[in-house]
Amino acid sequence: MVSNLKKLLLATALVCPTLAMAAPINVAVSIVPEQYFVEQIGGDHVNVDVIVPPGAEPDTYAPKAMQMRKLAKTDLYFPMGVPFENAWQKRIAGVNADMKVVPLYQRVCRRQFPEGMGEHDHGHGHDHDQHSAHHDHANPCRPERADPHIWMSPTLVRIMAGTIRDTLIEQDPAHKADYEHNFRQFAQHINDIDSQILKALEGLKSNTFLVYHPAFGYFARSYGLKQLPVQVHGTDPTPTQLAKIIKQAKASDIKVVFVEPQFSKRAAETVAKEIGGQVVAVDPLAKDWGRNLVNVANAFTKALK
Repeated sequence: MVSNLKKLLLATALVCPTLAMAAPINVAVSIVPEQYFVEQIGGDHVNVDVIVPPGAEPDTYAPKAMQMRKLAKTDLYFPMGVPFENAWQKRIAGVNADMKVVPLYQRVCRRQFPEGMGEHDHGHGHDHDQHSAHHDHANPCRPERADPHIWMSPTLVRIMAGTIRDTLIEQDPAHKADYEHNFRQFAQHINDIDSQILKALEGLKSNTFLVYHPAFGYFARSYGLKQLPVQVHGTDPTPTQLAKIIKQAKASDIKVVFVEPQFSKRAAETVAKEIGGQVVAVDPLAKDWGRNLVNVANAFTKALK
């Protein structure tokens, strides 16, 4: 009897620490690159679900019923500010009153989308993006039509990583040291990626690149480039607007039209044919954010040298 009691106490002692361990935080994010950011900082302490799956378009995506049921059990949601959230964020919050919602753009100074078809998106050189959105004067950081593609700037990703770190610490203070350590490592990784991009973009003959969808404005602003978009505000150009874009592309001696895999290549191929160029795929939504951003820089370099 005593022997059995000792065995029971020993088993309880072995099991209790496991029971006492905090379960991973269930985190929802809007797009795939966010998953990468949260996992880099959260490590084994987070389970991350992506609302917009790979290959889907964040402008128009509608979450499935199964995803909504999963969100009912989610602890944290990090909106990125992509267009589908405008229609769905209240419904997402409504399925789970206990879920904490922390927009990753809350400390970021977001830019205004170009207002017209074929309008140049001017870059201002390295580190222009490092203003955070703490300044709230007339608030140019909160434009009416904000460009959501903030993950395309390493400097802005560093700001968002700080938001992730702080939120996870607040949610799970027992693992504060882990989150702080992971943040420092990720910040160094961001610095390394930034250095690789700067090196890749050295000695360009031109600084203007042509894209179908204007997803690279923050990238352009960070590295002194100019984005010339074919599509703005989710609309294909009219024949008159297309003619203007082709004229601008020819004037800038552009021979490559970059297009994302989430979009049709038809309009891009029309432009490429008119300028005697080619269509090249680049994906701002790839999960391996750092490697992907370097690949984007290399693609731009090949086109602009």
